[in-house]
Amino acid sequence: MLAKQFGAALRQAGVPVGTVYTSKYNRAYETAVLAGLKNIEKTADLTEGGLVVSPDENNRRSEAFRKMLATVPNAETNTILVTHYPNIIAALGKDWFDVKEGEASIFRPENGSYKLIARLQMDEWPRIAAAAK
Repeated sequence: MLAKQFGAALRQAGVPVGTVYTSKYNRAYETAVLAGLKNIEKTADLTEGGLVVSPDENNRRSEAFRKMLATVPNAETNTILVTHYPNIIAALGKDWFDVKEGEASIFRPENGSYKLIARLQMDEWPRIAAAAK
């Protein structure tokens, strides 16, 4: 239900969505599908590795995640990443220990890095969409 509201709010607010990258885990992919997003690509770079993969692989995924945040999207679009709590903590650090399920962190790629613009809870999107009218 929240994923559908998120997608509807993005469309209502006129947010142009380009590529959507998700974890290979079904829950992340289904979030993007339920939101009605298109151009969805599953990637190991956003897939929770935990104890199943080597520390080197977890570090590689964290670096890949940060690189995705620093990559400028195609003109007049926004890139969406759908991932998991451990990946967020590993890539972004202790400031995200309180990240909530469904929370969106909005970044702007900047000079080969990225800058945090806002952190939004899933239930805030309908209000944002209504304000964009």
